[in-house]
Amino acid sequence: MSHRVREPTAIVGAGAVGQALAQALSARHVPLTAIISRTQTDATALAERVQADRASTSLAALPQRTTRVLFCVPDTHLAEVAHALAQSPHRTAPWIAMHPSGAHPAHVLAPLRACGAALLSAHPLQTFTSSTPPSAFHGIRMTIEGDAAALDYGEALADLLGATPQRLSSAAKPLYHLAAVLASNGLVALLVLAQRVWAAADLNPDDAFAALAPLIETTWANVQRDGPAALTGPAARGDADTVATHLHALQHTVSDLPLTDDVAEPLYAALTETMLRIQEHQNALSATEADRVRARMHQARAPSPSENDSSENDSSST
Repeated sequence: MSHRVREPTAIVGAGAVGQALAQALSARHVPLTAIISRTQTDATALAERVQADRASTSLAALPQRTTRVLFCVPDTHLAEVAHALAQSPHRTAPWIAMHPSGAHPAHVLAPLRACGAALLSAHPLQTFTSSTPPSAFHGIRMTIEGDAAALDYGEALADLLGATPQRLSSAAKPLYHLAAVLASNGLVALLVLAQRVWAAADLNPDDAFAALAPLIETTWANVQRDGPAALTGPAARGDADTVATHLHALQHTVSDLPLTDDVAEPLYAALTETMLRIQEHQNALSATEADRVRARMHQARAPSPSENDSSENDSSST
């Protein structure tokens, strides 16, 4: 593994992922030949931190001896950067071009095949910020996909970083990435919505996350231990009255919830429906009990007669 993965390596992109990878590789004695970034300041700062040989804003500055190039640029720029580097006619010896995007397959770097590259995507299943430590790779999954000639390197790289490699087909990447987005970004959105509802109850929004944290942490521990059986709450026990009460509360406060407008009510209904299906699948709730909740949700969400009359009056006046 050491010989295969500790090859002269360059990092293109000095953002959060590029920084984390560069620091993790440097800590594991991978020789870093260059840091390439949009600004010289960022390239120099990261190169000094990881003791890379060169810092530049130009792809042409990649040293000839570099045999691994990791493209840690925004997803929307991957094809553009690959095309730009492919214009370098001197780069023809076998090498590996890799990107860490979860959304894109390895072949987004396809122009580089013409100049000797085997293509790889190696996505660390982790969230990154500018302060993410090199240890963030330890114990996570790293999803490997790409050309056969590069897959062994991808798995060796994951092993070196302390991650668990997991091969995936390019066709499966959109669903894989969707699962990751729901679990990470979707969770942030849901918690921010919970904070807004908390504030609508005349509670301090700045205190919401601290107050909800024990509930969130215990729920996560239960999910890790019990999977779907960790589900609790009104929908899980078929409490149609409480679900209807929640919907009525949202209808009367939705205009006071910044960022949500008319999103909160349908989102709550969709999540409740998902909970009902989980319980039905586990035989924890009968079809009759689940349908009772659905009927109450439908009733609670239906416009009142006065709203219908108002709507008809509005339309007749135009």
